[in-house]
Amino acid sequence: MEGLSTLVNLRVLDVSSNKLTSVNDIQNLTRLEDLWLNDNQIESLENIAEAVAGSREKLTTIYLENNPCAKSSNYSATLRQIFPNIEQIDSDVFA
Repeated sequence: MEGLSTLVNLRVLDVSSNKLTSVNDIQNLTRLEDLWLNDNQIESLENIAEAVAGSREKLTTIYLENNPCAKSSNYSATLRQIFPNIEQIDSDVFA
């Protein structure tokens, strides 16, 4: 993913079903609220945390289902720890 860092007002990013193995160039998206990464090939939740560090407090919805990282035993708990204001992980709503 390239060129996204200039879209600083972006609130929703849907890059699902793109065979992505990692996420980058979105650290500057500080207004990002929804991030759709489902149906890719992302292995690590740690990389997600780094990639969206700029919107960590703002992000309320993330979709990562059907990625290898979604199969980890602490998947939901880890995401809730990374994103303190998360309201939805995949189809699970916590509000």
